[in-house]
Amino acid sequence: MNNRYDDITSRIGDPPLWWDSNGVPRFDPFKPRMCPNIYTHEVGLFLIACQYCGERFEVEMHTDIFAHRSKVPPSKWHYGDPPNHGCVGDTMNCEDIAVLEFWTRDGLEEWKRRPEMEGIIDAHEEPAHA
Repeated sequence: MNNRYDDITSRIGDPPLWWDSNGVPRFDPFKPRMCPNIYTHEVGLFLIACQYCGERFEVEMHTDIFAHRSKVPPSKWHYGDPPNHGCVGDTMNCEDIAVLEFWTRDGLEEWKRRPEMEGIIDAHEEPAHA
């Protein structure tokens, strides 16, 4: 279950545009350089839904040197619990809906968007858990 971050959201009038991989609300439009792990070489913006109430969230996921998802296509990545939104679904795994944006880079090169890796996620495929 993710933290609520009321200390942030209660002071900002707008709802978060997306949430990072730690469940932290973000208010500027998504850019791959905003990933919380500066060493990543793959990062994406995904659409997920709360398994209980169906509320949808845009969330960031990325690879890191310890993640087993680094060789798994992003359509099989899984966010886990949705951002905390005061619902019993906060403790349930989310439903993965789509890869909205996917970006890669080699080393510290510029990010390159990979639209061929984006799209609706097949609900019948088994996700690779983070």
